[in-house]
Amino acid sequence: MKPILFYFLFLITSFVVAQDDENIYTDYLDENVLDFIYKSRPMIEIDYGIGSPSNKNISGEFADVGSWDIKLGKSEQKNFKGILVDLSERYIFASYLSSNAQNLSSTDNKILTDTYRFGFGSRDGIGYGGSFISVTPYISQDFVWTQLSSYSNTRLFQQSKSDRIVDNDALILDDYLGTFRFGDRATYGMKIEIASTFQINPYYETSVVYRRHLFWYWSGSFIVSQAGYNILSHFTDEIVDSSPILGPIFNFALKAGYLYGYYLLRQENMNWPFNPSGNEAPLTFETFNIGASFVF
Repeated sequence: MKPILFYFLFLITSFVVAQDDENIYTDYLDENVLDFIYKSRPMIEIDYGIGSPSNKNISGEFADVGSWDIKLGKSEQKNFKGILVDLSERYIFASYLSSNAQNLSSTDNKILTDTYRFGFGSRDGIGYGGSFISVTPYISQDFVWTQLSSYSNTRLFQQSKSDRIVDNDALILDDYLGTFRFGDRATYGMKIEIASTFQINPYYETSVVYRRHLFWYWSGSFIVSQAGYNILSHFTDEIVDSSPILGPIFNFALKAGYLYGYYLLRQENMNWPFNPSGNEAPLTFETFNIGASFVF
């Protein structure tokens, strides 16, 4: 009996250890930075979109802009729980946004702009997939430096520079002109990957460009936003663990709703909820984009 009991206990122990190992290697919550560095793959992405600049304190109407964006980074997808995919990407990017880069909407009597920007960010999502195709809704958050290269409008300019009409719109835009201003952006999209190499990427973007970078007020606003986002992330992690079918949908919807809501709160008060009396409306961009990526 003793050998039989020994083998029985050995099998039970092995089963428990196997279950623990499975939880370790298939639970997407167990993130490993070194694992991402060494196992992620190089990625190149090119995007084009149409969007609208805005500033709540500017009375003139901005013309829509066309947006070109290139990203260089690393991408990793891990399968877990059978049908789920964990997407992690880190990248740097550069963009060009111009009223002359689109011809879908009229630019008559509107403020025309040319804008350059660069920055870095991260993209994370939980989706569905197998060995050949995957569909992953994701959220990304970036730090951005944006320069308004030029702007023009018949209401702000006459025939020569000396005839310029100095009004509130021009004063605000001049603060952005010719210098890189700090800001941030969030994107809400979906990556469709085919054969672990080619990706199609439609997404919506919201971007905030600060007229002035008030570091301490910005830091407080950023800490509040990220604290709320991390608390929400822990909640959605539990949803994904409990419901692999519906979890990715709620994970995306709740996080996207949270970040978009925070963006709306900052459209008039750029460092909300801090410094309400001295806050200003930032320059913002909202664009719809579609991109193509190659993962090597």
